[in-house]
Amino acid sequence: MLKFFRDQKNSWLVKGILILTALSFISLFGSNRFLTKIPDEGKAVAELKGQKITVAQYIDEFDHQVRSMSRILQKPFNVQDALESGMLFSLFSQMISQAVMQSAVDDLHLAVSDEAVRQAISNMPVFTDYDGSFSLKAYKEYLSDMGMTENRFIHDTFLDLKAQQLTGAAQTVSIQPAKLVETKYSLKNEKRTADVFSIKPEDLKITQKPSKEEKEQIYKTLSDQLMAPEYRTFTVLHLTLEDVAKKIKISDEELLEIYNENKDSYAIEEIRDIDQMLFTTKEEADKAYNALQDGQDFMDVAKKFANQTEEQTKLGELTPSTATGDWSEVVFAAKKGDFVGPVQTAFGWQILRVNKITPRVEKQFNEVRDEIEQKMIDTMAYDTLSETVVALDDRFGAGETIEEIAKSTGYPVKTYTLVDPSGKNENNQAVSVSKTVLATAFVSDPGRESPMIEDGSDYFVLRVDDIREPALRPIEKAQKEINEAWKIQKQKEKAEQISKTIKEELEKGASVATVSKKTGIAHKRIKDLTRYGNQLPPGATYQLFNKPTTEIITVSDPAEYLVIKTVDITPADPEKDKLGITELRRLMQEQTANEKSDALLSDFASYLNLKVYENTAQKAFSYLTKTIQDNETDY
Repeated sequence: MLKFFRDQKNSWLVKGILILTALSFISLFGSNRFLTKIPDEGKAVAELKGQKITVAQYIDEFDHQVRSMSRILQKPFNVQDALESGMLFSLFSQMISQAVMQSAVDDLHLAVSDEAVRQAISNMPVFTDYDGSFSLKAYKEYLSDMGMTENRFIHDTFLDLKAQQLTGAAQTVSIQPAKLVETKYSLKNEKRTADVFSIKPEDLKITQKPSKEEKEQIYKTLSDQLMAPEYRTFTVLHLTLEDVAKKIKISDEELLEIYNENKDSYAIEEIRDIDQMLFTTKEEADKAYNALQDGQDFMDVAKKFANQTEEQTKLGELTPSTATGDWSEVVFAAKKGDFVGPVQTAFGWQILRVNKITPRVEKQFNEVRDEIEQKMIDTMAYDTLSETVVALDDRFGAGETIEEIAKSTGYPVKTYTLVDPSGKNENNQAVSVSKTVLATAFVSDPGRESPMIEDGSDYFVLRVDDIREPALRPIEKAQKEINEAWKIQKQKEKAEQISKTIKEELEKGASVATVSKKTGIAHKRIKDLTRYGNQLPPGATYQLFNKPTTEIITVSDPAEYLVIKTVDITPADPEKDKLGITELRRLMQEQTANEKSDALLSDFASYLNLKVYENTAQKAFSYLTKTIQDNETDY
């Protein structure tokens, strides 16, 4: 994963993400699998220098990432999980970032040698064996787990190394002056000790009751909050993919024909257990191969000629889809016990042996009939939905009502009674209604059916039946809110008075113990306070380090009133922490380099005429949020 762009409020990428974040209200529910037909699959979600990232490419990569996560986690990970983890937008920004970086390094003609890439991969810790050597088995397992071909991984590594050249140039011009580093170190590491009194209004008891006059005053103050919102009653005819899917019927003859055309989709792949040995040169590999032809044991040859352990030699069980090496075709064409090689790969010369073959198994039609039927229904449902929408729109246009069409079609109708704009009923309970339906209800005129309106991948028609205008609730029905508001007000007043008393006593020279006893408020001595710590609220920390040490500090917010007295100051000494100074200088240099890299890549994005098509992206996002992936191949 390339992570080139940091949080910069004016950067091209953040602006795009802010636009797209507005789409995050899309509801996360839907059918049980991806549809085959992807809306606008050939349209671009982004474009730069004449090259497009299409809807289909984005959804294919999303599908790939979801499947990879499932393999990595070794448990089901579906589209719903991906959406909740934020993958929808992070992948979108990643693909655009990678495209910009690729174009940038190409435009600058940055080059990396094959040997540098090979060395970089060999040195990656994830591919290192227990003795520190490169493990081809770990490498193959990684590619398999990630669902990635060797060519794609090598391409990404090339891009990473080229990107390091670009960002490394920014690093070299980000030297930090020693005086600046020492000043920041001193500010960051100065420590203070303080006695802190905390008065929380919500913990204070109020024994008196509000008077009639006080209640009336609170009622006037809260008038805006005590307004009952506008309520609407509306009737909705819903039309979903599931609704139209229930009406689709497919004959067994059609299903059998589909089965015969797609038998490969219903087969369990052939499995082969493979051993291998790796050599730097063909001459070394040829010597080992000749030893095998002379009848020497494979493991003995691997140990003697390739200096491999038995664990390093065993590749394990592979299928045609998980075998990512350059040797895969010839290995799966060999017979049990055959030696394959020497074969040249990206890492040298390999010799392989087929130990065991588990034949491919094909499922019969009766085993997969229901599965085929469901997939075909899912495939046909999208087109059927579009045709049904047009037909129903014509009928509504001809004057038919929601009830008349529901009776003839069987599509579900629901009436929502007295719902406010936030989606709650008059009892303040949430109503299960989509945001699109709710928004439509509050902009529609009463008594008329709306047009067919798209809601994600579903549709609906809506009619407003009744409107209750906003009105101020009578004081008799607002007693709970009035009493609560009065209590909160009195608690704050009491907390403020206590904090003033504590400050006055401390300013007179009273000890914190004496003040605690007099006011009943405990104090806490907090040590090692720093400017960048989070032991105190930001406002309190700022005052502690910026006001005279003799001044008693008071800070208030709705939840807490603080009274703070400085006890001790421990200045930072850069001379005694050379390691800390070195680390701070590195972090400051890295931050400056990142900022320069971001600015450079942002300029490249503009130079390459990057365009983000949020409307097309929204359709792709909507498509994904209405589907949940299974691990099967759709038609």
